[in-house]
Amino acid sequence: MNLLQSVELLLAIQRVSSPFLDLLMRGISLLGSEFFYFGVLVLLYWRTQRAFAIRLAFVVLVSLYANFLLKALFALPRPAGAGLRILETPEDFSFPSGHAQSVASFWLFLAFSLREPLYFWLSGILTFCVALSRMYLGVHYLGDVVFGAFLGVFFAWFLARFFTRVSLPTLRPWAAGALLVLGSLMLFLFAPTPPAVKVAGSLSGALSGYFLTTLLGLRERSLELRAYLWGAGMVLAVYLGGKMVPWNGALWLFGRYFLVNCCATFFVPLLVESMRKRRDW
Repeated sequence: MNLLQSVELLLAIQRVSSPFLDLLMRGISLLGSEFFYFGVLVLLYWRTQRAFAIRLAFVVLVSLYANFLLKALFALPRPAGAGLRILETPEDFSFPSGHAQSVASFWLFLAFSLREPLYFWLSGILTFCVALSRMYLGVHYLGDVVFGAFLGVFFAWFLARFFTRVSLPTLRPWAAGALLVLGSLMLFLFAPTPPAVKVAGSLSGALSGYFLTTLLGLRERSLELRAYLWGAGMVLAVYLGGKMVPWNGALWLFGRYFLVNCCATFFVPLLVESMRKRRDW
């Protein structure tokens, strides 16, 4: 029996299943979802942590983009077998696990950045719990989550070293803008699946918004509660409005996620700053 692709192992994990565990494992699995990362990163960005939030977003999104490239390359099917409960229906392939990889990338990069032992322990515990939840939900084999976690550790380690040891030259605004346009185009063209297109649009939008915020010299200061609520409502309106538009295709999917992330990183800080100048906030 190949333990790394064993349906029997998943069945053994599911023998202790219950409605409470189903709910718990779904909740733990959400720690590796796009909504969790987006919420946490936006809060950091709006709380005077723009540069750190952008670096953390870059780590997670680059890691996920690589994950979707590998999924398309290997094209391995999701677990299936008699008696196996499938509690989620992901839209992409199985290997490697994006949830395990992104959780390892996010929390381990946080640990490398803060240099606190607690975060190293937390990254290991959360990665294990999310990996277990993905197997319990019947959507990943053991090999998927192990290799995904390994990749997440690699990206966190490599990019942490990159950000601390590599000094990038200061670019003129036109050069930085050109790189953003070229990078966004390359990410879009090489995205093999709709989830990869979403990640490409999110990364391009977040970086573009941060570039515009820096270019215009918008002050970095924490938002008040009503500004948080107003900003969250604005981002949600852009997200839901984009879903309601009856357009299809990869280009529009890229554009939707670009707009949502650019809204969070640029338009919300811009409009809040404009309101503050009018002394309304």
